[in-house]
Amino acid sequence: MTASLLLAAALALPARAEDPAAAADREVQAVFVKVDQLLARQAGADARMVAGLDAEIEALAPAVLRWRERAVAPLARLLADRGRSVKARLYALSFLGLTHEPLALPALKRLLLDPEAPAPLRSAAASALPPLDVSRQSVRAALCAALSQDALPEEMAQPALLEASHLGCDETAVLESWARRGGPRPAGAQARAAESAAAGLGSSRPIEAARALVRLLAFYPAGSAMKPPVLRGLWQKRRDLPALRTEAAAALRRTIRSEAGQPRIVAAAVPVLAALRDPDDAPLLRRLLRHPDAEVVTAAAEALAELRFFPAHDDIGALLAHTHDDRRFAAVPGRPDPRALIPRLQAALGRLR
Repeated sequence: MTASLLLAAALALPARAEDPAAAADREVQAVFVKVDQLLARQAGADARMVAGLDAEIEALAPAVLRWRERAVAPLARLLADRGRSVKARLYALSFLGLTHEPLALPALKRLLLDPEAPAPLRSAAASALPPLDVSRQSVRAALCAALSQDALPEEMAQPALLEASHLGCDETAVLESWARRGGPRPAGAQARAAESAAAGLGSSRPIEAARALVRLLAFYPAGSAMKPPVLRGLWQKRRDLPALRTEAAAALRRTIRSEAGQPRIVAAAVPVLAALRDPDDAPLLRRLLRHPDAEVVTAAAEALAELRFFPAHDDIGALLAHTHDDRRFAAVPGRPDPRALIPRLQAALGRLR
């Protein structure tokens, strides 16, 4: 074959396809050239123009996300590039999270645990972890490791605590520490952090989480707005409470007696106490049928039904017979209609027949 024929044959062969990883890298880089250009136009722009430019950037996401797992590596490099603006890195982080790929976990975790990283990036990393297609344990471990760090910025702590409120922590001392950080009367951001920490303890698997919640119930003073979140956490952990019967029962009984003027707290404590299934609590619960608040009365009736305390049948029956002229069941402006509680009372009575 002559040289001219060899050349013609070579030209007829199809060009070798570009490696998919290289193609993904090239396209992601090209997208972020546009991102940088759009961000540069935001300098000195008014809020309306900035919002429009942000929308243009967000519209670039499909060009990145179509590469799925192959987009992770170039996005992770962009995210780690300290020479880029924080906002450009935030977009890289956003796109990385939107892949939902397990391969994104190491990059997000590194950023989350980097004490020198800007707080907005760490905050966004905390929020981007849960949607990844990874185990709850992997997400929980990363978030709780961040929460255990000293001097964690508040801006970053809040989203991490919010996610931990659903996932819990295996090392529950981390969450108990956050619940106590604002002292016995937390306010503002510290109160929000404490509430998330209490919810996180309720979501935590170890029995030590229930023990921590019992301690917190005693830590917060009478009338504290933190009592209901702690009691909600204890309700979530109610299956663990029989193992802590003595300390849990003492704390709950003390709460019910000391919070007589706080119906919201009493109503939250009563079902948790009933979950201990101690018949010795029936007299205390029976007295609550005379409480001035309809929600407490209803919670007490349900608790007595849970304990199968049959002597309360007639008490609840008499109560139902007079709800029409019982002032406790009259509508009060600004509060849910107490008459909606009547079906719950009827169900409690039915269980004691």
